[in-house]
Parts: sequence; C-alpha cells; structure tokens
Amino acid sequence: MTSPESGRQNQEAARSNVVFNLVLMVAKLGIGIIGQSQALIADGLHSGADVLSSIAVVIGLAVAGRPPDSGHHYGHAKAEAISQKVVAVFLLLAGLEVANSAIQGLSHPGARPAWITFGVAVAAMVPKGFMAVSQRRLAKKTGSHGILASAVDNQMDAVSSFVAALGIVATHVGLRIGDSLAALIVAVLVMWAGVDVFRTAALDLMDPAADPDTETEIRQTALGCRGVRRITTVRTRVSGTEVRADLEIEVDRALSLVAAHEIAHAVEDAVMGLDRVRGVTVHVNPAQEDDMA
Repeated sequence: MTSPESGRQNQEAARSNVVFNLVLMVAKLGIGIIGQSQALIADGLHSGADVLSSIAVVIGLAVAGRPPDSGHHYGHAKAEAISQKVVAVFLLLAGLEVANSAIQGLSHPGARPAWITFGVAVAAMVPKGFMAVSQRRLAKKTGSHGILASAVDNQMDAVSSFVAALGIVATHVGLRIGDSLAALIVAVLVMWAGVDVFRTAALDLMDPAADPDTETEIRQTALGCRGVRRITTVRTRVSGTEVRADLEIEVDRALSLVAAHEIAHAVEDAVMGLDRVRGVTVHVNPAQEDDMA
C-alpha cells in the first residue's frame, strides 16, 4: 500500500469516527436525560470526549501527512503521537467528570431509568464494536497509532454501553444504586483507556524500533541485492506511520568506490520499496578477508 493511499484511508476512518460519535453523543445524552439514566448520561459524555478526540486525530493525521520542509527535514509524522496525547487528556477529563457525578449518585440514588435508555445503550454496542474491529485492522495495515487510539476508544465505548445497560437493568430488579454504580465503572474504563492511549503516545515519541517482521523483511530485501555479501547492522525507528532504517552492509573489498556506491544505492532503492519505509541510510564496509575466501 502506498503512503498516500494509507493516509486517505486513515483520514476517511477518522472523519467517519467524528460523525458517528457526534450522533451517539446526542442520542445518549438526550435519551439519558429524558429517561433519567446516569449511566447512559455517563456513556454520552464518553461519546462527547470521543468527538473531541476524533477531531484531534483528524488534525493529527492531516499534519502528519505533510511532506518534509525546511524546518522539518524528516517530515511531520510525530504529529500523530501529539494527537494521541490530546485523545488521552480528553478521556481522562471525561472519566473524572463522570466519576464525580456517579459518586454523588451512589449516596443519593435517583428514580429508575426508563426502559428506552436500556434500548439505546444496547443499540450503541454493536456499531461501536464493529468500528473498533475495523479500525484495529486498518491501524495494523497502515501503522497508524492515531487510528489505533480511536479503535481502543471505540472498544471502551462499546464496553461502557454494555455496563450502562447492565446498570439500568439492575435498577429494575431492586438494586437502586445500579445505575450510579454502572456510571462509576464506565468512568474507570474511560480513564483506563486514557492512560493506555497516553502510554502508547509516549512510546511513539521515544522512536521505538519497528516490529521484528519488518526488520526481517528489511534485512532479507537488502541481502537479496546483487553485490551484498553480508548485513552487519539493521537499526530501525518508527515515526508515526513511517519506518526509517539505517543499514551497514559488506561488499567485496576489491570493488571500486563507484561500484560500492552503486550497490548502496541499489539497497536503498530496494528497501524504500517496502511498505511504510520512508527513509534508508546505507553504510558500506569492505568484507573481511575470511569472508572473501
């Protein structure tokens, strides 16, 4: 998959997330207030945080897709990690607000929620679960951690809707604090998702190495180039959806400088042809005498 195509798919997924979360937020908050369900209102606040975080992901992906310029020679790929941190902050703030309301509700239980609130909570679970699965697949395909953060968020939203539904049912079978208790559980889930997204963003900013399969593919591709005797070093770092690699290769020590330079260029071109690889530096070393025998 080409980088422009990956970027287009990521942007489409992020924009769809904004629209869908906006619809869910309005439905959950509206029915939650009318039906007097604190758990569904909490779930609606979660969806509201999702709207803001989805917008942050859209902006992050747009900035990350910009080409290198005079001030950013390696591009803007780390903008995705910044958008992830914004997502994490929104989730943590939403979780704290929901928890505060839920704790108050535990000491002062309200009226039983209307059954329509249960229907909305259940109805929200299926599409949210589908979005979580599809976005995880897309994130794995394109390497976008911004989309992965949205997938985690959608998964937590589906779980929180399930918890809200259980809480609503609990109030109707005699547990008066069931709705508030469900809201508190939703708050904990939202904050946990925020911590997880923040952790992933922090790791992204530390230039992590590519996964073992990608490094193996880079090594095998370089070794398959004509004139390469051995690959002595492969170092990689991931920046957003991009992978950059530094390689040290060994060639016949009797080759001319021009010939060795041509081999290095061939390796660079071959590795750059791999998915997600957007930068390659090749250092050439002369093969040891033992390797020449």
